[in-house]
Amino acid sequence: MLQSSCSSSPATPPSTPRSEEALRQSAPLASKVPVAHLVCPTFGPPAKPRTLHEKRDHTVILSWTASAPADSKHAAAVGYCIYRSEKRGDKSPELVNSISFPGTSCMDDLVENGKKYYYVARAISARGVPSIPSNVATAPIPTGKEKKTSGSGNTAPLCREPANVK
Repeated sequence: MLQSSCSSSPATPPSTPRSEEALRQSAPLASKVPVAHLVCPTFGPPAKPRTLHEKRDHTVILSWTASAPADSKHAAAVGYCIYRSEKRGDKSPELVNSISFPGTSCMDDLVENGKKYYYVARAISARGVPSIPSNVATAPIPTGKEKKTSGSGNTAPLCREPANVK
C-alpha cells in the first residue's frame, strides 16, 4: 500500500547519503542485479525534464509495503519505480525516478506549493519487468511557506536517483 505525507521544511538530501547496500537492507528485495542497471519504464511518452530549484518549501514522503516474495507466477522485486501526476486517473503519469529505487520509502522534493499530486509505485523485477501500479496516494501541497518544525523526523532518501549511483 502506497502512502504519502507532506513535510513543510525545506527539502535537503540526508546529510550522509545512504549506500545502495543500506537501502537494499531496508526492504526484503531479491537483488543480485545492481540497482543502477534497472531503468524504470514510463507509462507513456517521456515527460519533459523538470527544472531543479535549489530550495523547496515542502516535500512529500512516500512509503509502501514491500512486494510479496517471488512465487511460481511472479518474479521477485528488486526495486520500485515511482510515478506522479497532477491529475487523478492520469494514464501517463510522470516518472519520478528513472532508475529503480531499492527501498520502501523516499522523499519527492520537486513539488510545487498549492498543487495536489497523485502517486503510484510499481515493483520491478531483475529482468526489468514492472508490476501493475499500486493504489494511488494523494499528496496536497500547502500554499506558501510554513514554519519549520524541529524534530519532525520526516526524512527519507530522495526518490530520484541519488548522485552516488553510477
